[in-house]
Amino acid sequence: MSRKYWSLSTILVIAIVFFITTGLLFGGGFLYEKIFRRNPLQKWVRTNPAVIDFQLQEQREGLSLELKLDPDQVENLQTLLEPFLREVLARKGKAVTEVRIVNEPSPALRDIYYQLSFALEEAKATGEYNTLYQVLQGLQAKTGEADFRVYLGTDFLYVQLRQGKDSLYAVLPRKAEGIKGLAAAGGAKGGEG
Repeated sequence: MSRKYWSLSTILVIAIVFFITTGLLFGGGFLYEKIFRRNPLQKWVRTNPAVIDFQLQEQREGLSLELKLDPDQVENLQTLLEPFLREVLARKGKAVTEVRIVNEPSPALRDIYYQLSFALEEAKATGEYNTLYQVLQGLQAKTGEADFRVYLGTDFLYVQLRQGKDSLYAVLPRKAEGIKGLAAAGGAKGGEG
């Protein structure tokens, strides 16, 4: 029985094959994630003219979603986002726990959102939305030509403020205790609101 000694070239070939195989396995998983799992979301976004761009990031407690919207195409923020959040949940198998909508609102809209934020927090804490509606109507009457809306979803509040060409969008959890649905808090990116 003869003994075969390993030469340097044999060890090098085995190491190269190992690294190529490992690279193909992990690279295949990465390509599967990019092509087959994310691609349907991009196809869905392309069919909706209101969504310009989106970015999903994994976090410990779920997914974080950042959206860029075309304000001229957004009629109802709730009916726009809820189907998309359901699609993300179905495709990724994880709930979206944070939604940030990229906004560049005017200082006037940031101030209105600040004034509205007290009524929003009170409504979330107490579950009484009549005061929120009255504050929203009062702010709209004081502002004049504007369209201020808060849509009440099952789990979330969808805040939509428009004044002229400026807009501000935010998605907030409906209950103050915690996250139970598809998305959670959002607001003006880089803003004070």
